[in-house]
Amino acid sequence: MTPNTHSLSFKLIALFMFALTACSVQATHPISVSDGYARATFPMAQSAALYFTLHNGSETPAKITGVTVSVDIASDAQIHTTEMSDDIMRMREVKEGLVIAPNESLFFAPGGYHVMLLGLEKGLVEGSTVSLTLSFDNAADYTVELPVKGMNKEAGHQHHH
Repeated sequence: MTPNTHSLSFKLIALFMFALTACSVQATHPISVSDGYARATFPMAQSAALYFTLHNGSETPAKITGVTVSVDIASDAQIHTTEMSDDIMRMREVKEGLVIAPNESLFFAPGGYHVMLLGLEKGLVEGSTVSLTLSFDNAADYTVELPVKGMNKEAGHQHHH
């Protein structure tokens, strides 16, 4: 083998080991993410909504304390809730985090909790993905890739922020 072959082999092995480590962290994480997606936007949109289900598979409560995305996607990501106030639907940031009871699920869905991306760098295009990192008080961060679905792919829900 030439020195370049050894170098390439080492790099491939290192990459493989890193991928295995990343997979094992997700596989052993007490929180699992399912049914996630981002809603497609028009090209000049300034905000977008993300939805998913979190399941706490542990025997202790877990608290999601924040969410982040890369600055090349949006300038900010926030956990929001939808509330009725004086017959008007309003969105507000959930700054205190959300507790997920042991062996229970927390739903991020239209009309309820959701993640808002603010200051989008460009619109979210159907068929692409958004990488979202979830932060917890007593567990490692969890990064998930969410597919971007077309605006007409959901059961008639419209989300305006």
